[in-house]
Amino acid sequence: MNVASCLAAAVCMTWTGWRTHGADRRWRLIIAPVAALLTVTAVWWAQFGLQHGPANHGLSASALGFGLTILVALAGVLAFPTDPPQTRRVNGGGGYHWYAIVAVDSLAVVGAVMTLLWSVLLIPIARSAHMGNRLLTLPILTTLGSLLLVVAILLMGTFRRPRSGLALGLLGAGMAGEAFTITAYLFVAVAGGGAIAPVMDVGFVVGWLLVFLSGLVPIRAAGPSGRDGTLPEMLWTHAVLPYVTLGALGALAVGQLIAGTPIDRLERYGLLGLLLVVLLRQVLTLRDNAGLLTAVQASRRDLRYQASHDPLTGLANRALFADRLRHALAQRDDRPCALLFCDLDNFKQVNDTLGHPVGDELLRITACRLRDGVRSGDTVARLGGDEFAVILENARDGSEAEARSRRLAATIRAPCTLAGHRHRVGASLGLVLASRDRGPDAAETLQREADLAMYAAKRQRKGELVVYHPDLAMIDSASRMSDDLSRLLDGDEDAGTLDVTYRPVIQLRNGRTVAADAEPRWRHPDHGEIASGRLLPLADRARLADRLLRLILRRVCADLAAAEQPSAPPPVLVTVPLNAILDRLPLTDISALLPGSGPRSLILALADVSDGAALAATVSPLLPLTDRGAALALDGVGENADMFAACRLLPIRMIKTHPSMTDTAATDRAQVRRVRDSILAAARRLDLTVLATGIDARSQERELALAGFDLGTGPVYEARPLADLRLECLRPGTSALVEPGPASPVAAGPDRHR
Repeated sequence: MNVASCLAAAVCMTWTGWRTHGADRRWRLIIAPVAALLTVTAVWWAQFGLQHGPANHGLSASALGFGLTILVALAGVLAFPTDPPQTRRVNGGGGYHWYAIVAVDSLAVVGAVMTLLWSVLLIPIARSAHMGNRLLTLPILTTLGSLLLVVAILLMGTFRRPRSGLALGLLGAGMAGEAFTITAYLFVAVAGGGAIAPVMDVGFVVGWLLVFLSGLVPIRAAGPSGRDGTLPEMLWTHAVLPYVTLGALGALAVGQLIAGTPIDRLERYGLLGLLLVVLLRQVLTLRDNAGLLTAVQASRRDLRYQASHDPLTGLANRALFADRLRHALAQRDDRPCALLFCDLDNFKQVNDTLGHPVGDELLRITACRLRDGVRSGDTVARLGGDEFAVILENARDGSEAEARSRRLAATIRAPCTLAGHRHRVGASLGLVLASRDRGPDAAETLQREADLAMYAAKRQRKGELVVYHPDLAMIDSASRMSDDLSRLLDGDEDAGTLDVTYRPVIQLRNGRTVAADAEPRWRHPDHGEIASGRLLPLADRARLADRLLRLILRRVCADLAAAEQPSAPPPVLVTVPLNAILDRLPLTDISALLPGSGPRSLILALADVSDGAALAATVSPLLPLTDRGAALALDGVGENADMFAACRLLPIRMIKTHPSMTDTAATDRAQVRRVRDSILAAARRLDLTVLATGIDARSQERELALAGFDLGTGPVYEARPLADLRLECLRPGTSALVEPGPASPVAAGPDRHR
């Protein structure tokens, strides 16, 4: 049975060893020859027993062979696949030094145990049986090997992470059964006992069957097992284990000295050998700690590098760039310093058409070109996306910095090969030169100015280099205002608020308030308060006039609906840029927003009326409102409004003169009066009400009234909410400005000016 079990284990280990790879193959191919050798030994032992009977003759030779195989079996156990105890260990737990640590720890534990057994158990047995130390040498060495094997398995299972705990357990149990069975044989033989009972052979048979089963257990590949390391208490136990054994043996020696018992020579050798083993363990620990410290330092260097460099290109990132820029401004010693921003043109198109890996390759190519094109003291950084920055130090003046920047631009724009095709690289660059009086605090200002110059290059023509000048800041301010206005119209609360205030429109001959002129005001946390004189042109340039007008009309209609006299809502003038109507503003929806009297409370003042073709295009959108009684006015007469074309195409009821017609302090005052008189004469012939704008002094009221103006408004009259404005309508139940009657200046015709 012993022969059969050994042979089965040898065949199983050989067969599974050739079918596996790596560490899983290694331990199987080491255990296989051990099983094969013991198969031969078992065959010889069986033959010896059949010929000579169950005697103990020849036991020493076979036991000696088995003792030698224990060392080979220990190597196979140490080769069993395991992982480091900590999955996130800094040095990875790699290398083969842990084999030596397990072997030394096992030797320390076994040496201490054997010395204690010798002192406490074996010496009394040997003296009672009258056995010499030489006779006990073979059993002791065999026991030592057996204990080494068992302790090594226990240490590996406790302080390492076996890739198969079942396989290691079966292997350990089988080898331990074999070892302790042969140890028992030896002690019985040395003690002079008779025939050994055949039941002890069960240890051999069961042991090799367990080894056979361990070879059949599958073992997972290297990698995380789901267990996150070992408990700290177990790590501490592993660290102090050799010193505990040395302390136990030292305590025994001290106890013997105190009791006056002489220390045996073998005990002295055991204590000295254990001390040497612990010293070796300390050397291995120091080596491990030195490697760990080196790995930690390397990891810290890697972390510092990763924290300050771009992982894709290896260039400085934004944080390191900002620090280098402040340092360059602080340490330049009155030497010029320039900052260059670079942005790749059409980079998104490269990503969308060729794929992100190709886009990454383009970024790496650009980074390499920038790095090779600057001097050793310059800094190249990737700020994010396709945007790069270069700090040019030690430039003699602005012209040299610009020349160096243009050479860099030419280097970047050189064609390259992407995805097997030749690709021309485009880049827009912005350059700003730091004046000598700018210190480290100006770093953010320089970055903003370089960014303005770069985007100015993109707006002018992609692929250009623009040097910063102060006018770019004004362009950027207007651009940011347009963006903020768009956010306001989208409902973003951070973009400020839009309020509509109402400036009184008075009747110049008696000073009575007869209407209100709606003036939108935008209050922004950064831009401040922007009045209608700036707001409407800004919206026009940003092509937001229709959206702004829609919001203003909604506010005006809501205020009209909340007026205290719903039966006679006050007339409100709202300035309407002509292009807002051309952008198909839904003016036909305004009537649904108005109070019960409908659109009669609204006067739309058309502005920027100078193009006859554009004016003709407004007829169709405006007629639905005028058919329901809404009045139309013409704004800007005397400056850029085509009064006659407007009156020919549209039912104009009122004109608003340009503020220049009100300025009595103008140098060409006589010419202004002649133009104004011509406008008034034409208005009388066309039966139009004339509203003077821009009145900034009370003294102008009588002069304008004598000149023939009907109504007036301007900064002299305080703008306020509609609910606070005291309107004095000319006739109860109607609006004199939109529905002329006998008492209305509009209805008086030419005779009203006599």
